Amino acid sequence: MNAENARPGRASAGFALAAATTILFSTVLACVKDAYKPLSNYMNSVGWHNWITHGFVDVILFAVLGMIFSKSGLAERMAPRRLISFLVTAVIVSGVGLFVWYAIF
Repeated sequence: MNAENARPGRASAGFALAAATTILFSTVLACVKDAYKPLSNYMNSVGWHNWITHGFVDVILFAVLGMIFSKSGLAERMAPRRLISFLVTAVIVSGVGLFVWYAIF
């Protein structure tokens, strides 16, 4: 097997795409719940603390999207470098976004 021709498996690709999507969603949710107090209060009432509810939502979203992307083959058709680039970009954008948000907020 040659590194140029290596392709991730269907599940690996699907869950990598799900991870990138969930990372971005989690960042947006963190900012929205801090800016919109009723959402934070609701999340507190559901899971004892808004971060616990946030974690549950993230895990459920990751699992559901991972299964959907794995079964659809969408991520598997993506070039491996594009998939890795999307995942790395999602992590960087989320990290910078959270840093800026909490530095300002």
